[in-house]
Amino acid sequence: MQKFTFTVDIVTDSPASIDVDAVRGSLDAAVDGIGSIHAVHRQVKSETLKEQGFKVWRARVAGIKEAPKAKAPKATKVEAEVAVGTA
Repeated sequence: MQKFTFTVDIVTDSPASIDVDAVRGSLDAAVDGIGSIHAVHRQVKSETLKEQGFKVWRARVAGIKEAPKAKAPKATKVEAEVAVGTA
């Protein structure tokens, strides 16, 4: 027998909660017909992430880092023209 372990993190900004049974059903359906499967369901943890917590999770777990902010172009120096008047 082989054991496969899946860790699934779902992060959403939706105020509605995720239907955990629907997610489990999707995973079960994905492996249906492969062979005799004995599934063990573990407790689901849910935590609220603040913006900084989400950024840390995104960088560490998902490997997504924000693009560096574009620097404003430096102003070029323009020499003033001196008008020479005729008298």
